[in-house]
Amino acid sequence: MKNDFDQIYRNLSEFGSKPIIIKDYVKSRKHEWNESFFIPNASDRNHATTVIKNFINRQGEHLNEGIVLREFVNLEKISIHSKSRMPLSKEYRLFYYQKQFLFQFDYWEDIHYDDEKPDLTIFNHLAQNMESNFFTMDIGKTDSGEWIIIEIGDGQVSGLPIDSDILGFYTSIKELKG
Repeated sequence: MKNDFDQIYRNLSEFGSKPIIIKDYVKSRKHEWNESFFIPNASDRNHATTVIKNFINRQGEHLNEGIVLREFVNLEKISIHSKSRMPLSKEYRLFYYQKQFLFQFDYWEDIHYDDEKPDLTIFNHLAQNMESNFFTMDIGKTDSGEWIIIEIGDGQVSGLPIDSDILGFYTSIKELKG
């Protein structure tokens, strides 16, 4: 679906006038929020085409498998990114190993999170259905107060925040492996 705009327009039409985001199967360009990531109205074909072409061109040879269009969900905002001006929301990255919860990281490094942490019960239950031995689950709190799964990812390509408890992460793997 990389450059098949007839198919892309059919897929866009499924969203009506809802806001959407674009990414490939592994990475996004969320720090290029307005230029290559966020489309405020999926029915605005001209603007959507510009954002999608920007994304494809900027990913270049690193475009992984094609593009993904996904409905944008408003999350509880914490801050605005100092450089890209993208909204920063209450999000966490959960790591799972052999279907067991392993570790939780704040998704954003640049901001201060409050003390509220999500109840992981439902997410840990859903993790039992995953066919992967090592994966991430990115979760976020909607602006209406619900916790949702934003994305499931391959643990091998998911980054660890630089200013976090990386030693604790690796220790938890060691302890879980026994």
